[in-house]
Amino acid sequence: MNCRSFRNQLDALDGEDMTIDMLVHARSCPECAAEAAAVKAALSLYRLPDLAGSADVAPRVMALLPFVPAPRRSVSMRDWLLTGFVIVFSMVLVPLLADFRVLKAAYGNAFTVSLSMALGLFITLYAGAFVMSHLDEFSRRLKEREAQHGRAA
Repeated sequence: MNCRSFRNQLDALDGEDMTIDMLVHARSCPECAAEAAAVKAALSLYRLPDLAGSADVAPRVMALLPFVPAPRRSVSMRDWLLTGFVIVFSMVLVPLLADFRVLKAAYGNAFTVSLSMALGLFITLYAGAFVMSHLDEFSRRLKEREAQHGRAA
């Protein structure tokens, strides 16, 4: 059986069980198996009772979740680095502001130390969030680098 005949027979099933030939083909073809699973899930969703008039829409939403595409998880490396550059640039410019000089004159070094600690904490949290959001990419690059050094040795 080929994929085309599998799909034709799958459309003709109308909720019935698949034939032996279809099951054998689905086990050997991951694309057809995924399509059969999607059709089965869609039919089961279609057969759900109508909850439109119900005040509780949570079961309907939960039933629709498998059909919603996964959200984009990551922000590009360029955006992260650009944001980090803006943060560091801002931290360098803070002591040059006239307001900073006025506050330093009014509160002395206690203001400078507490501001430095707050900015240091902020940049540490930012760096931690950056590293945690890119762990997969960092580990992939590390493995590639180890593989290159392993081949060179």
